[in-house]
Amino acid sequence: MSSSSTNRTGRVSSVNHERGTYEVTYRDRGKSVTQEINMISNGEYKMPKVGQVVSVQHNSNGTEAGVTFGTVWNSSNTPAEGYEGLFRKEYGERKGECYERYDSNTGVYEMNAPKRIHRNSKDEIYDEAKGSISLVAGGQVQITSTGSSVSISGATSAGVSAGTVMVINAGTDMTMEAAGKMGIVSGGTLQQQHGGDADIKYKGKLTEEITKDAKIEYKAKLEEKVTGEAKLDFPGGLKITVGGCTIEIDTSGNVKIDAPKIELKAADGEADIKQIKLTKHKHAGGPEPDPG
Repeated sequence: MSSSSTNRTGRVSSVNHERGTYEVTYRDRGKSVTQEINMISNGEYKMPKVGQVVSVQHNSNGTEAGVTFGTVWNSSNTPAEGYEGLFRKEYGERKGECYERYDSNTGVYEMNAPKRIHRNSKDEIYDEAKGSISLVAGGQVQITSTGSSVSISGATSAGVSAGTVMVINAGTDMTMEAAGKMGIVSGGTLQQQHGGDADIKYKGKLTEEITKDAKIEYKAKLEEKVTGEAKLDFPGGLKITVGGCTIEIDTSGNVKIDAPKIELKAADGEADIKQIKLTKHKHAGGPEPDPG
């Protein structure tokens, strides 16, 4: 034997997956089989299959001991793709099953797996892009924080949309705040439910427009207070019905009613203003009121 090491090419005859070694047979050596040969690892584990062609460097003391560099490209083991500027790493046993690839011509890096890609960190995972980031899924997309909060922010805008149903739920408090305009638009029914008190404050102008019939029902005590001027305009008419209680209007100013005709009806046919009965009131020098 030569004192120098020998490079040979053979086929894998058996694999010891636990130890990361395998045996190689050489046809030109009468199909002799080597002892288990160590594979160069560099911390990476990918074992060849039986029958694949591998490159082996034997030590100078014989053809049994040596180290293997792994599989080689040949007619039965061709690359999944190949061109200048392409770097590709196959992880699966079949080409295209699971791999990473980088195209230096386009600057695009890809990770591909047939089922799940799992990234795990004991501390932090940080993804950053100078351009856009897109998450596209054919199934459910879920973001969960088991120990802290989840936040979504945008320098200009942030949008959340759903094709059918959207649910926003908070275990305790919820706040919606806008420094500018805020709009709530519903193409169907809009429902608000309050299990406790409701405090609504308007510091600016309030405009409500109802284009269809509306029904507002209060099943509890209602108290409304307007510190400024209040103007109610009902061009279609106004009807107020109160059953079984008293209506009081208390003001330190004046009460003005301007109408072509004013009707006051009472069960006894009488109305009092400062204990003056309208039907029995007599002006000085005037006739007696008609009792009928």
